[in-house]
Amino acid sequence: MFKFILILTLIHLTTIAEEKSRPLNDKLQSRKQKANQKRPDKVKRVMENQNMDLLKSGILNTAIKKGVSVPNFSLEGKKISDFYRNKNIILKFYRGGWCPYCMIELKEYQGLYNRIKKSGCDLIGIAPDTKKEILKTKKRHSLEFPIYSDQNNKIAKMFGIAFTLNKDLVSVYEKFGIDLQKSQGNSSNQLPLPGTYVVNRKGKIIYAFADIDYTKRAEPTEVLSYCFQK
Repeated sequence: MFKFILILTLIHLTTIAEEKSRPLNDKLQSRKQKANQKRPDKVKRVMENQNMDLLKSGILNTAIKKGVSVPNFSLEGKKISDFYRNKNIILKFYRGGWCPYCMIELKEYQGLYNRIKKSGCDLIGIAPDTKKEILKTKKRHSLEFPIYSDQNNKIAKMFGIAFTLNKDLVSVYEKFGIDLQKSQGNSSNQLPLPGTYVVNRKGKIIYAFADIDYTKRAEPTEVLSYCFQK
């Protein structure tokens, strides 16, 4: 009996280890597949239409790119230049604490946070949620890295990654129980693409990732490699 329990324990621990080692995008696609199995075709079409509209809008062409200087902005009164003066920084935009894909991603970064800090780099989360919502998210998911509120997506607009949701998708979100007005403290129905950027000590963006498909993200281990670059 003891041997049987030991074997089950080892299998469980192995499964956990394998899950942790899986690439982030594998985890996200698994989540997407499970979600799509439950979603009506009508809902899927609404989401696909949003992506098509984003593609047609040219947002990926206007989004800030690698090789340019980071825009000038402040986080709770502190200039962004104060953050990157002595170290590279990772800027991680996410859609909100209500987004399960964002939470999977942020937990992945939390798992790498010690390595990020040891590399001499720092990680900064940015979301359109209110400060109150962000505090809830940090507590609920045990996130230790700093996350700042981007009121009305002002910073996301500087990066060229903010957009307004289609009315049909707003209705779908409301049926899902997602209240953007409550989480953001406004009625703009705007979100950022979940972009990821690495800024070096000179204020230059040395890594940039943004995608119209919110289920696709930069691999955190790849992002981490840019912490060592000048």
